[in-house]
Amino acid sequence: MEQRKLNDQANSLVDLAKTQNIMYDLVSDLNERGEDMEKRIAMLETKLETLLSNLQALPGLISQVISQQHRDFLEVQLQPYDKHSHDRSQSVSRRRSSSTAPPTSSESS
Repeated sequence: MEQRKLNDQANSLVDLAKTQNIMYDLVSDLNERGEDMEKRIAMLETKLETLLSNLQALPGLISQVISQQHRDFLEVQLQPYDKHSHDRSQSVSRRRSSSTAPPTSSESS
């Protein structure tokens, strides 16, 4: 009977040691996962800060692009007008110069 108690106690100690090893492994695994989680959170914070910075710069960039597109649009719209206006001014000046010039010998005969 005494031997049986000693065997039971020895088995209990072995079970306790196994349980302790399992608990140590679990705690180590949790610590490792916690460190990985902290690294991921730090990377997410960095990415969020970059994203926030880019979002804050976005209205200014959109404004610049819209302004440039507006200038380009106006330039394209005014080109035919400027060309037509330039052509008209040249034809008007040609008419004026020919009408105000003294008649040449070929025109008077």
